[in-house]
Amino acid sequence: MALNKLAFHNVLVQEMDAPSSSAEKLADLVDESTDDLVTKHDLALAQAEILTSFHEEMNRMLKWMVGLGLIVGGGLIGLLAALVAKL
Repeated sequence: MALNKLAFHNVLVQEMDAPSSSAEKLADLVDESTDDLVTKHDLALAQAEILTSFHEEMNRMLKWMVGLGLIVGGGLIGLLAALVAKL
């Protein structure tokens, strides 16, 4: 995440009456420590990727469940037909 160091420096100097050298050091330190932060956009992209993966997996499982249901249902109908034919 990029920090506008000049704007941060100006806020420290103009509004908080900090010395310019200290404000510059603090701006550099904050900029270095915020390199690993994630933006809202990056987080939204990761969330969308996870959600897409989840939906794909749910669709795959649903296809398996419908297929197994059809096989079991067909088997039960076949057994019932065989039972009725024997009577």
